[in-house]
Amino acid sequence: MFHPLRYQRGTYQRGAISLLWGAIGSAVLAAIGMAALFSIGSERNLFAEGAAKAGKMVGTSPAGKVIDSARDAVKGVTGKGDGVMRKCVINGKTVISNTDCTPENRTSKVIEIHDTKGFEAPKKPPVEKAAPGSNPVLDKIIEKQLR
Repeated sequence: MFHPLRYQRGTYQRGAISLLWGAIGSAVLAAIGMAALFSIGSERNLFAEGAAKAGKMVGTSPAGKVIDSARDAVKGVTGKGDGVMRKCVINGKTVISNTDCTPENRTSKVIEIHDTKGFEAPKKPPVEKAAPGSNPVLDKIIEKQLR
């Protein structure tokens, strides 16, 4: 007979994650949080600096040459257009593209793209200079001279 408090062979609970992996995950999360707090405290972005350093290491490694050659191959394939965004109809579908919509296509229309660059903080009004006033000490001296 099964008793819930007594251990039986093969009836132990299997969890999704073990205590070890839970502790490791908590430690990693705490380390990321501490790095973020140190970044804020020192007014530096440690994550961006680490990514730049990793990118530089990948660029100088043998894998960097493979990545550069793949990037050049993709650029050769996609670099057919003249860089102007156009809207046209191809096979009955409206397409917006800088390579597929060529100027020779009769339905091609140039789309003007306006980059707003996000929101800008309002400018501070210029500081108004105070009207030239008189110095009270000089006024007293002038009054004494006039008497």
